[in-house]
Amino acid sequence: MSVTFTLEGNFTGDFTAHCYEGDVTLGPVTGHEAILPVLDAHKAECSECAAYGIYAHAVMDVSDDFDLNVANTNARILLDALGLTPEEGDLSGALSGEDFLGRVLLAIAADRDDSGVNSAVIGGKELGQSGATMIDCGVRPGYFADRFGALHALALEAVRIGRDVQWA
Repeated sequence: MSVTFTLEGNFTGDFTAHCYEGDVTLGPVTGHEAILPVLDAHKAECSECAAYGIYAHAVMDVSDDFDLNVANTNARILLDALGLTPEEGDLSGALSGEDFLGRVLLAIAADRDDSGVNSAVIGGKELGQSGATMIDCGVRPGYFADRFGALHALALEAVRIGRDVQWA
């Protein structure tokens, strides 16, 4: 599971789809019903999309270039560093761009250990347990500095366009 930090967006009414096999974007067209025949026509020409599917996406009025997607565990660590300790199981929320920016700047300025965490076997035969081997992949050194840098860029854009930062 993962959490994406993103700009608050509004649906434009348009839809697109992207074929990764041919690196082709279909649309935009206005309305979900209008994209369906476009998808059907494309699947008739693209065996990859016919076999594995191609899906319509709602077009939002903001760019997803600033989105940051992280694993749930890392999201919890980031939110905690931002002073937004989530309730158990709740990794969603929203703040004004200004509030989020202030929290990011404080987190960047904090003296935190970002030396990384080594990967480790946390379950399985190597530990005398039955079942699958479970591995915690760890965190590379500098990971959180990079993530806070991305959150800083997201927050600056949210302030620039007057939108909230959302995560879920």
